[in-house]
Amino acid sequence: MLSNNHLSVGFSSRTGGIESIQAVESNHEFIRPSSEAPLLWRLVLRDRTGNEIAIDNTQTASPEFVSQKDSLEMLWRDVAVPGDGSRLFVRVVCRLGNEDDTAEFRLWVQNESSNFGLWNVHFPAVAPLADSEESQVAVGRGTWGMLYRGVEKRISGEYPSHSLPMQFVLVQEGESGLYLAAHDPRAFFKEFTFEPGGEFYVATRATDMGVPGSDWEAPYPFALGAYRGDWMNGCKRYRSWVLKEGPWAQKGPLSKRTDVPNSLKNVCAWVIGNGATAEVVPAVKRFAEAIGAPMGVHWYNWHEIPFDHQYPNYFPPKPGFAEGVKELRDSGVVVMPYINARLWDVANENFAEARPYSVKDENLEVTIERYGPSADLAPMCPTQPFWQEKVAEIIRRLGEECGVNAVYLDQVASAPPRVCFDPNHGHPLGSGSWWVDGYREMLTPIKKWATTDGRQVGLTTENDAEPYMDTLDGLLIWTQRSDHEIPMNTAVYSGYTLYFASNRAFEHGDVSYCLCQARDFVWGSQLGWDGTGIVDPPHKAKLEFLGRLARLRAQARDYLVYGELLEVLQPENELPTLSGTWNTPDGDGPVTLQAVQGALWRATDGSLGVLLANADTEAHAFSFAIDMTRHNLGSSSEWILTRGGSEDETRISVQEGRRIVHTAEVPGREGILLVLRD
Repeated sequence: MLSNNHLSVGFSSRTGGIESIQAVESNHEFIRPSSEAPLLWRLVLRDRTGNEIAIDNTQTASPEFVSQKDSLEMLWRDVAVPGDGSRLFVRVVCRLGNEDDTAEFRLWVQNESSNFGLWNVHFPAVAPLADSEESQVAVGRGTWGMLYRGVEKRISGEYPSHSLPMQFVLVQEGESGLYLAAHDPRAFFKEFTFEPGGEFYVATRATDMGVPGSDWEAPYPFALGAYRGDWMNGCKRYRSWVLKEGPWAQKGPLSKRTDVPNSLKNVCAWVIGNGATAEVVPAVKRFAEAIGAPMGVHWYNWHEIPFDHQYPNYFPPKPGFAEGVKELRDSGVVVMPYINARLWDVANENFAEARPYSVKDENLEVTIERYGPSADLAPMCPTQPFWQEKVAEIIRRLGEECGVNAVYLDQVASAPPRVCFDPNHGHPLGSGSWWVDGYREMLTPIKKWATTDGRQVGLTTENDAEPYMDTLDGLLIWTQRSDHEIPMNTAVYSGYTLYFASNRAFEHGDVSYCLCQARDFVWGSQLGWDGTGIVDPPHKAKLEFLGRLARLRAQARDYLVYGELLEVLQPENELPTLSGTWNTPDGDGPVTLQAVQGALWRATDGSLGVLLANADTEAHAFSFAIDMTRHNLGSSSEWILTRGGSEDETRISVQEGRRIVHTAEVPGREGILLVLRD
């Protein structure tokens, strides 16, 4: 056992698996009693013919335990590879300092087999976990993050991608939280999984996958810690780690970054343009006039080639594209055309030139992807200079020949890394950190070009995977919405990157649309990203509400762009709910939310911003309380409250228990900003 005043982790003397995780201060136990042998690791091996075997710590002899002051080492010296006659040596080290509330685990494997190589490493594996009725699991997947009440079906996500943009999950049981995180600054390809019945594991693809005799050398520690509070407290723990050690956060906050164009930081709403200049430009200008705040157009099908065909042969553009770009830019619009930064159409004549640099499977065949009616598309290996330069060339031409001031690079953050076995590419066979490394190598010089010599060209991508956010400026969170979401992404990365899009309710009436806009607004998204049909008369109410929130975002920039999300505010008073229909992960379905959405933000100057947005047509009072101790908000006994845009001040005293309590009236289909200064 490893234990201190904060955390206790118990291990089975028979298998070495974890049989107890206890938050000492609250005496809360996260592992349920079980008759099953406790798990810790599982190794998946494969030979060159594709035969696969799995070995875990419950199938071997008991480990040797070596205890030291703040660590426990477990050694499995003679793990048999079934039917092979060879052996593995497995070593696990767990460290827990005297004052730490987080333990760190590492695993090493030495492989003596001349036939089998490591394919996948499951570590840590813990069971049973999150299998009680009070268990909730928070996973930063999809658009914002999901809070699952119980594990009724398999929950999994591949990192880094839209299904797992950050490498941590939380188990919440009342006020006791369990933090489970890969503290991996190199962003190895991995999968987090909760199985029904309570097994949690992290599967990391091996390097030199399936190569006989390949070993595993603990490329990162896995962190396991206990905390008090809700899922937001767990997110702030990850934020603390990643801002110190995540390479993608080391350029600092947006407030200090000059390599992110102000034009992109200032965007408050987006619209999708599709097709030729004559159709796109007039509609975008009508949208801009109605919004009355900085906005951008995401321009699809600006090229002659069909969508998802003939990539990357984007040039020449449709006639008049450069002229349309100039007209919109002269009106203050950010113009951002679409390109795909992963795929090459294998039917192109020029694919013969590209083929050597495409992703290859175990048989060295070109990997093919299809998207509905798309062509057969080959993902390109991002480590290859040939592909890196091709993407850079397209972006340079869009900037220099067409005059755009932003470019959207589809799929970079959305799609998980592919495995590639081409030995001529110079990266480890199969998986590793090289996929992310390759994209960072590609994007770094593009980023430098985009913001030097007077250029201010923003770069964005699809969805929100963390390791790309210092080389890409904005992340399109277009995927399905749910009323079970929680804003884990902005809890961690508010003030460090930009999220945009609040679609998924446009076709389901004004209430559905306004609910989505209200919630996404207070959570920090640049709004909109629907088609230009929003300027048509049937959607007048939608456009008006979008415009009001966009103009308020411009006013609240110190909070929603440069600040930090501290808390999703829950009303102290009773509020009505509104129901609508969104495009959810399970298809179009019902959602129900409070009529007024609220959040607490902190600006870089220390002031607090309370953002409230009312999706209802009726005005509602919203009473909120702020726990000053929880947010470390100093010792002032009185704060001054002003409503955004007003000079009238209200003095608010801090109540017993270090709480500020206030009630604000929010007009129908409006948002308000309340500013608190000590």
